[in-house]
Amino acid sequence: MTRYVIAIITFFAGCAGLTQAGTAQSGGIFADGVPQPTLQAAFDAVNPGGIVRIEPGIYREGGTLKKAKERVLIIGAPGVVFDGVAVGGKAAFVIQADDVTIDNIECRNIKVGSRNGACVRHESGNLTLKNVKFIDSENGILTWGESNKILIEDSEFIGNGKAGRAHGIYVSGAKQLIVRRSQILGSRDQGHGIKSRAEYTLIENSVVASLEGDDSYLIDIPGGGTAVIRNSLLVEGANTVNWSIVSFGVETQTFERNSLKMEKNVIVTDREGGSEFINLHEDMPPPELNSNVIVGRINYDWPKNNFFFDSREDLKWPEAPALPEIDLSK
Repeated sequence: MTRYVIAIITFFAGCAGLTQAGTAQSGGIFADGVPQPTLQAAFDAVNPGGIVRIEPGIYREGGTLKKAKERVLIIGAPGVVFDGVAVGGKAAFVIQADDVTIDNIECRNIKVGSRNGACVRHESGNLTLKNVKFIDSENGILTWGESNKILIEDSEFIGNGKAGRAHGIYVSGAKQLIVRRSQILGSRDQGHGIKSRAEYTLIENSVVASLEGDDSYLIDIPGGGTAVIRNSLLVEGANTVNWSIVSFGVETQTFERNSLKMEKNVIVTDREGGSEFINLHEDMPPPELNSNVIVGRINYDWPKNNFFFDSREDLKWPEAPALPEIDLSK
């Protein structure tokens, strides 16, 4: 993962590296060590607790991992790319099993007729994504149905979104979303960087940035719940279609307890004329905001224990849309 370093932010620490996938043309798929002709064949053959291993190559196929196949590890290598094919009108990877991990996979160009195709559609239990790169699709990940906990680490979501209904990360039906050391960049077509309907949302040591995308909110938590955003870089770009950077509780209030805590973040607007900080439903409590660095005109009644700069120039940062170099730390 790109490392960001700036001396003034002493409360940030380094992020883990992200794998960049290549474009090798040969490959192979194995279920518990046995070669399989297709991804779907591997998903059908793997045992619960087993491993689907994918060798480098460009794969124009997808598969559904069904409920009985719990605790499966799906692991690739640098150069594993799934390109342009969804199954069941849903996603390249449809995960219905519990406790599945997907590690070191690139996926791109996933589109379906309903305009909510995804690299991964998760429909039950727990899912971990590590070292994945999901680009130029409608959704990077979309959860549905009986999802429980979604853990995303050391991953990239780039150029995803569609018609304001598909997003980089869209957790629609899970209890927990945890995003760590990841980048959500350049969402498009009024998609949000992260949209979470989870009861608990944690985003830390990550970058959520518009770049040149015509995105909407950087982070949308429409049902409220408990949310913590910390040690992260949030950059609203010049082409965003939404003046607000964050949204909290603006739709049906789903949970009895609602709180939003944001601390030790760097929050930047590159919009001409500035931005609004938050779209907050009147029934939601005000956010708890501590030790954030605010760059540009971001309108809000900020507490005094935050830090303010008029522009990128004040910090000797590169011009937009380049990302400033910041070390995301504790």
